[in-house]
Amino acid sequence: MTVTATDSTNASGSAGFSWNVATSGGGSAIVNGGFETGNLTGWTGTGSAAANTAARHTGSYGAQFGSTSPGGDSSIAQTFTAPAGSSKLYFWYSNTCPDTVTYDWVTATLKDNTTGVTTTVLAKTCAATATWANKTATVTPGHSYTLTLSNHDDNYPGPRPTPTTTTT
Repeated sequence: MTVTATDSTNASGSAGFSWNVATSGGGSAIVNGGFETGNLTGWTGTGSAAANTAARHTGSYGAQFGSTSPGGDSSIAQTFTAPAGSSKLYFWYSNTCPDTVTYDWVTATLKDNTTGVTTTVLAKTCAATATWANKTATVTPGHSYTLTLSNHDDNYPGPRPTPTTTTT
């Protein structure tokens, strides 16, 4: 989903972000990974985050981060134990960003609570055109994990002027 914000000077930009999360192999330990309950049950959220039909990749719902006006940081997180027979966690995401990764981005981290190691599954990303992409991460059966999906919005409603430097 793409949302557009316009400020009082008619500067505008669009942002949207959707997730669909599951594990492969021995079944899903993630509660409401496809957000098919129509809400964020099972997830702990901050900022502007909600499940809705416009954010879906497949199924009926997806999670959306951000809002129609600059809104700061948003995230959802869930701690789960990888089930027996599982080997991968995967998610689909779509991101539209009117700025640059310097100012706005989405990211995903997976912390193995058993070993204390955090992996960046999705590095800071800011894309001008929304397209669906898939990310995967390896999980170890029986390990506890915390998956955190985040959106950073610097509260500026559109692209910035390109800085210039002059030397004399």
